[in-house]
Amino acid sequence: MCADAEWLAWSEAYMAQKEDYKPSGFGLAYMLAGDPPEGGASNIDPFATEPTADNQWVTEGPHVMILVPDPAMLEGMSTDPDAGGPYVMWKGTPYAHVMMPTGPRPK
Repeated sequence: MCADAEWLAWSEAYMAQKEDYKPSGFGLAYMLAGDPPEGGASNIDPFATEPTADNQWVTEGPHVMILVPDPAMLEGMSTDPDAGGPYVMWKGTPYAHVMMPTGPRPK
């Protein structure tokens, strides 16, 4: 994973589970190798540790992640990771961001 300063601040807030995190500007990160095969995350719950029937677990292939300074900028964007394009992950939480797949998901 490669991340700019805003994503590093995001990571610190996420690891501490701070509910008051707000990006101070746009942020950019990428994972060109994608999630590890045993990895993945819930698209709904930032702190889920394993897949469940209703937490929309996704193991993403190569992708770019974008933070926006105002959550209103995410309105109208899909939250569906299976729609075939960019989607919002963790919408409605301080950790919401755009996921932009750049290649296929692992099988």
